[in-house]
Amino acid sequence: MRRLLKAALILLCWLGCAGQALADPPQSRSAAKRLINRVCDLIETEAGKNGLPQDFFARLIWKESRFDPNAVSPVGAEGIAQFMPGTAKLRGLADPFDIEQAIPASAKYLAEMKVGYGNLGLAAAAYNAGENRVSRWLDLGGFLPMETESYVFDIMGEPVDKFSDTAYGGTIQPLDPKTSFAVACRRLPVIMSETVAMASINVKPWGVQVAGNFRRSAAIGQWLRVRGRFPALLASHDPVVSRVRTPIGRRGIYAVRIGADSRAEADGICGKLHSVGGACVVMRNR
Repeated sequence: MRRLLKAALILLCWLGCAGQALADPPQSRSAAKRLINRVCDLIETEAGKNGLPQDFFARLIWKESRFDPNAVSPVGAEGIAQFMPGTAKLRGLADPFDIEQAIPASAKYLAEMKVGYGNLGLAAAAYNAGENRVSRWLDLGGFLPMETESYVFDIMGEPVDKFSDTAYGGTIQPLDPKTSFAVACRRLPVIMSETVAMASINVKPWGVQVAGNFRRSAAIGQWLRVRGRFPALLASHDPVVSRVRTPIGRRGIYAVRIGADSRAEADGICGKLHSVGGACVVMRNR
């Protein structure tokens, strides 16, 4: 029941993000339905034109903006496909807030990067982090930003380092194996409710790391056990799970961190956890 309620709340939030007036809910719902119908039609059409898997393209656009044509990220990326103004200009995109322009421009850009890098995983990484950063990572090693690590995992279902072998293409899973793409795309506000739109991400500069593992599921399990031990202290904190750099190799680990705006705030949270017998370490997120 709680899961159904959560899904319903996500859908209502998405309808609000579509920028429709709330004074007349039936009209608002109708306008939102028309919007998502058009977005999904464009995704399907432009994916086909550019040789992209439609499920991949839908996940990427959903991850970028949750299909909000008016989205603006904390760093200034604009529109449903989250083009930075400079990139939009280079790509000949006059209005990133126009879905009729932005979705085709996004598909074309991704298709070009797929050819250039050799697979969709690296194309997605470059779409998020920038081509120069991904090229340096491939040539010199090191690490991609943790936001990019999480971004590629959400879209591809695999860590980005697997795609450093350009011959590896991965497997694109359907949005919903039980139904058609057209239906599944229109249900994304519900079936992808656990993902976070890049347009809404504003990573805090400091983090209190309370769990970490090479496997995402194991890291989350560690966090749940820690939260269960110290509910009074941790119940009000929402952790972020992301892949972070390690001293050895590209693989990294999945780290569970509680965000903080300053070192002092992070030290305070970690100090309280230490005082009751917990373990943590304060880390700079970027």
